[in-house]
Amino acid sequence: MNTIWKVSKETFDLASLAQPKYKALAMLIEQAMLVGELPDQHKLPAQRLLADALMITHGTVTRAYDLLEKKGLVTAKLGAGTYVNLPRSQKKGAFLTEYDFASSMQPIFGQQTLVKNALNELALDLNAVEEVMTYAPQGVQKHKQVFATWLASKHIKIDTNDIVFTQGAQQGIYTCLQVLTREKNYLMHEALAYPGFFRAIDASRVTPLAIPMTSHGLDLQVMESYCQEFKPKALYITPNMQNPTNVQYSAEMLAEIVSLSRQYDFYIIEDDVNYCLPENWRVPLQQQAPDRVFYLSSLSKYVAGGLRVAYALVPPQWQAAFNLSLHSQCWMVSTLSIEVAARFLVNEGFKHNQLLLANEMRYRQGAFLAFAERHGLSIKGGGLNVWLALPNNLNMNQFSGFCASKSIKVRTADLFSHPMSTLSPANGLRVSLGGFNTRADFDVGLAMFESALLEFNRQQEVVI
Repeated sequence: MNTIWKVSKETFDLASLAQPKYKALAMLIEQAMLVGELPDQHKLPAQRLLADALMITHGTVTRAYDLLEKKGLVTAKLGAGTYVNLPRSQKKGAFLTEYDFASSMQPIFGQQTLVKNALNELALDLNAVEEVMTYAPQGVQKHKQVFATWLASKHIKIDTNDIVFTQGAQQGIYTCLQVLTREKNYLMHEALAYPGFFRAIDASRVTPLAIPMTSHGLDLQVMESYCQEFKPKALYITPNMQNPTNVQYSAEMLAEIVSLSRQYDFYIIEDDVNYCLPENWRVPLQQQAPDRVFYLSSLSKYVAGGLRVAYALVPPQWQAAFNLSLHSQCWMVSTLSIEVAARFLVNEGFKHNQLLLANEMRYRQGAFLAFAERHGLSIKGGGLNVWLALPNNLNMNQFSGFCASKSIKVRTADLFSHPMSTLSPANGLRVSLGGFNTRADFDVGLAMFESALLEFNRQQEVVI
């Protein structure tokens, strides 16, 4: 507890290439907090000592410490120094009564500070408060402009009129079904898919057509046979980071899907909600075929699910119908959460937060890959989850039940299959890596998961 934290000058100099020195230092200190090197109530190095070690001015360290204090991550005690003051969610072992590898969520790495600062700014802007209190069924234009600018930074070029805000991507899915289908119409989907999508098609009384998956995406032969026989109205896909298998569709497959969409006159619902590491993320299919694709995304997997900030990019010919359907469901989408999001999206703190999140998920993906390799298991990662294919001698439901007895939660493949599907689900697990707010807790959870696997295998080897 009394060990003085140190950072190498080489690491600091590298971090300083992309941002001012005080921000680089603050980022490295925050990273050290997140990975457990700087636990709660640990004393930070004296400012003069740290300045000398990194060959920077005392004022630079002061600005870094002040920035951390504004973010609520440290507390300066007069005459005693500066101490780590982690939020409750990031304290090691906080309320850790189970090991949650089931919930696909991002760790809280400072998102609460983004939201807090945005709310503080909004509280001081009376005109903006009045604006979000005003009835605006088509959304607020300045919000659309902020999102359009942010999307442009991700190489998604759109007109602001193409954006329709929704209260979560789930509402976006349901609204697409409402405008594209009628009762008993057919709708194609990936054989394993997001369970919330199945709830939406059941509520819409649409008949699902499950398409088997290959290592590159959909089985296009099966898909075309469905088109010829059933004349489906739409196709639901998650091509950027498939849920739950993490398959990424090849460019050739995406081009073929668009071609089939035009040939057989069905529309594509592209769900891009799942978190994807920056190096894996690709420009959506919507940019290739804006007249055929309804693109759905949200901030849930990148910031916080509780914000319920999501958006759809809707083909021009369907925008009126889409907005009318939304209007019938909730009169209007609340603009308060969107106002908060619009404020932090343009803030440097958001970029910093996303950098922290990406670095942590790379670590967790690498740690789980190392675990899988130790046991000869096959995984596919790339985001908040990994898809763990199990050998035939290791039944997913039996292993899941055994894990549950050890307070370890996972999701089996059959939970991502529609009850009407005649296809047998793969023997596998979707293992979510983001349900731990500290690296230390994740490491403990992974060790418990590995221990459960070893114990389960030993029990399986017993011959009666």
